[in-house]
Amino acid sequence: MKITKDIQAQARQMLRLCLDEAGTLLEDRVRMVSATVVEKKPRHAAELLSAFTSLVRLEQQRHTATVQSAVPLTEQEQTAIRAKLDAKKPGLRYDWQVKPELIAGIRVCVGDRVTDASVLARIRQLAPHD
Repeated sequence: MKITKDIQAQARQMLRLCLDEAGTLLEDRVRMVSATVVEKKPRHAAELLSAFTSLVRLEQQRHTATVQSAVPLTEQEQTAIRAKLDAKKPGLRYDWQVKPELIAGIRVCVGDRVTDASVLARIRQLAPHD
C-alpha cells in the first residue's frame, strides 16, 4: 500500500481536526473523523486511514509516559515521578510497567525520548564494544 505525499498531507489535516486548543488528542473526534472517512469512502480511503492511524498512534505516544521499573513502585514513588514529569510536560498519561530484567532503577519513555537510569543500562555501557 503506497501512501503518497498528498494522502499524508490529508492525514495530517485530519489529525489537526482531532486536537483541541492545547494540542491534546480528543478520542471522540478521532472516532468521528474515522467514521466520516469510512462513510464517505473517498478515493484511497484505506491508505488515508492507515496514514491517519499511524499519526494518531504517534500523537498518543508523545503524550504517554511509559515508566518501567525492576520492582513495583510505591504510590509515593509514582507521585514523585509524576510530579517531575508533569513539571516538564503537563497532561501526560502514565503506563507503569514492571521489567525485572532492568535489575534496579527505572527507564522512562515519553514519545521517542528515553531516559534510562537502570542497572542494565549501566552494565551495557561497561560492556566492551566490538
